[in-house]
Amino acid sequence: MPATTSINLRISNEEKALIDLAAQSMGKSRTSFILENAIRTAEEALLDRTRFTLDSRQWEQLNAALDTPPSEGQAKGLRKLFNAETPWRK
Repeated sequence: MPATTSINLRISNEEKALIDLAAQSMGKSRTSFILENAIRTAEEALLDRTRFTLDSRQWEQLNAALDTPPSEGQAKGLRKLFNAETPWRK
């Protein structure tokens, strides 16, 4: 994806030196190092939300919903969802 915008941030000299050292140790530019790590962290923040807790009533409701075939409208929505490009890849 071609770069079309910029992000500016203010950091301390010590933080910049640390980032530069880490980027250099990996053979990357500062920009490449920051961008790769920011994107990976953003994806993890969005994708790593897989655990949730339910009481017994909620568990039964969830299982009942999962056992019920989707309506035509729901099936259409699911097809659209499963075929959609992830927001961060658009």
